[in-house]
Amino acid sequence: MTNETDMIKQAQSGDVEAFERLYDRFYTPVYTYIYYRVGDRSLAEDLTSDVFERMVIKIDDWKPMGKPFIAWLYTIAGNLVRNHLKRQKRITWLSLNERDADSGENLMTLIGKKLQHEQLARALNQLTEDQRQVIILRFLQGESITAVASAVGKTETGIKALQRRAIHSLGRILEKEGVHVAS
Repeated sequence: MTNETDMIKQAQSGDVEAFERLYDRFYTPVYTYIYYRVGDRSLAEDLTSDVFERMVIKIDDWKPMGKPFIAWLYTIAGNLVRNHLKRQKRITWLSLNERDADSGENLMTLIGKKLQHEQLARALNQLTEDQRQVIILRFLQGESITAVASAVGKTETGIKALQRRAIHSLGRILEKEGVHVAS
């Protein structure tokens, strides 16, 4: 299997299959990051498409410089989300739509999951922008401290401190909503 740097170099030279492999590898983490920022499946899909469109256009601008490629994609995604939210001036909450009900899951289980996602989305929206990004990237995406630091533009030490504050704030917010948070 081709390593990430080789795929990027191939994409930079115009290899369409390399772009497809990059898309396949990074679609899910980018989509999930955006989804937890905007709370709307359709909008997240649209913005994710925009990220990969920009990736294709700007691939020649990417240089390794010790930063993972996914951090570059998260930066693009974060900029697109911020621009969208500035234009919209509102947050769209997660919805329970008919397509979800077709998955064969018990309706009550599905509703429970949606409520948990809504509680999390509301709680995340009460954090600062940096805290929200750290929580999403570290815990919902499973990214390393290094990748998060690169995506957010802070030092690793700064991310660790921000992560501690974000966890504490998120715990307080969820406790206020009646969600028991284990210590």
